[in-house]
Amino acid sequence: MPYSTPPATTALDWYVQALGEDTDYASQCHAQAQQMVTDFIGGESNPFRVPDSVVARAVLEVGADLYYRKSSRNGVVGLDGVDPQPFRLNRDPMAAAYPLLRRYLVTGL
Repeated sequence: MPYSTPPATTALDWYVQALGEDTDYASQCHAQAQQMVTDFIGGESNPFRVPDSVVARAVLEVGADLYYRKSSRNGVVGLDGVDPQPFRLNRDPMAAAYPLLRRYLVTGL
């Protein structure tokens, strides 16, 4: 069921415009993204106190990257829209999350 307005800024199925059985795939991608981001920030305890809104955005970006891999051919995807331009997906789905999260992580002295 398509949304007329965003239900939440962290709804991956809305963000990637998943329809029908693709919503199940979007849910799987969201769960995988959540685990990847959680592992990167040090686990469930979030020892670096990364704000929830930043974690949610990182999960959304990673989840979208994982979702679009399904429709990519050899790492190149062209999204629907007016004059779609194909682009290459990153090999690391966390690439969009790193800049969001790194500023909160202590990396050494």
